[in-house]
Amino acid sequence: MQSAIEQFRISIGRVRDLIDLHNSIKAQSTNILDVSDILRGALVLAVSALDYYIHEVVTLGMLEIYRGQRPEPRVTANTTQSAFDRFQVSLGTARQDRIIALDIESWLKDEVRQIQGEEFLEQPQTLSNLLPVISQSLSNKLNNISWLENEIREQLSYKSFQQPDKIADAIRLISDKKLWDEVAVKIVRLTRDTKQQLNAIIERRNKIAHEADRNPTFNIGDRWPIDENQVNDAVNFIEQVVESIHQIL
Repeated sequence: MQSAIEQFRISIGRVRDLIDLHNSIKAQSTNILDVSDILRGALVLAVSALDYYIHEVVTLGMLEIYRGQRPEPRVTANTTQSAFDRFQVSLGTARQDRIIALDIESWLKDEVRQIQGEEFLEQPQTLSNLLPVISQSLSNKLNNISWLENEIREQLSYKSFQQPDKIADAIRLISDKKLWDEVAVKIVRLTRDTKQQLNAIIERRNKIAHEADRNPTFNIGDRWPIDENQVNDAVNFIEQVVESIHQIL
């Protein structure tokens, strides 16, 4: 799951580059030139970095659980299955594995042919010769779970992981920890305040993304004010939250 946090850090670096660009242009121009939209773009990208991180870390975490490299979340008192167990995949992809299982001999022949070549199949073989080849074939099959990764990404692609409750729902697929309580401890805040601050950032992001950041109480074209301090605070907070989540996981 390391690639998820590495990509987040790259994305946040790009956000900070945008803020620096805003500050540089602003310092060299007059007030007639309004460059505040650069800050609005930076805020939207910061939230996108958070959203992408959650999508990616959950996808990679679920794949690790499937491979047996990560423990499955424990079942809560209110349910008989973990969120991971309840995750649904299409029958189409599951059918392909069933077809292979029903015709395992044909599948193994194809696998051995690819690994050892046709001549190997034509020669008499002892069990001791065949076992390593069969073991390698089965290992390759178990590790090739691109179908599952595609399914997970497809299912999660319809969801947005920005609000605290949505993020917590996503993390439950790979962890049974009380996410926001633990994040709050790491960033030395109350759980309620942590969630409220993130909600406020997401609300402002939505005004920018869906309402052109327009202030309806003023004239046409007037927008809610924004400055580099506001955006820097939001970016720093998002970074704290994501880095804390990654440590917790």
